[in-house]
Amino acid sequence: MQNRTAARAGLVAAGLVAAVLGITGPALAAPAAVAAAPVTAGATEVAPIAATFNVTADFTSWGQNVYVVGNVPALGGWDTTKAVPLTTTSSTFPAWTGGAALPPNTYVEYQYIVKNPNGSVARWEKGFQQNRTTITPPTGTYITHDTFGGY
Repeated sequence: MQNRTAARAGLVAAGLVAAVLGITGPALAAPAAVAAAPVTAGATEVAPIAATFNVTADFTSWGQNVYVVGNVPALGGWDTTKAVPLTTTSSTFPAWTGGAALPPNTYVEYQYIVKNPNGSVARWEKGFQQNRTTITPPTGTYITHDTFGGY
């Protein structure tokens, strides 16, 4: 019933326009497809920020790994099982690095953590009350150069 009412309203409006303009014929019939089309006014595609996290952590033991975890989904939403892993090599140790796609122009809180080989958290950077904070840029990239615990 609602579709019939909308169709009648469209035809009445088309008839009024035709009468005012003096136009006749089927060219002014209300298109049925317009009513079914989804409206996405104001929606725009926003490119994420390529974030690179660099941290110096020279105290890790063999088998332990450094991760970054934070308040946004791309950094695990504070879930340590979803934290972003950082990597190092024998030639770059104690520098650890890794990346994530962060939302642009967004307030972000994060910390580095160390996990044991079994996945348990061996160490949080500064506990739960002292997070690093930043606002990502509106476009481009974001790069950190941090020292574990040094802020």
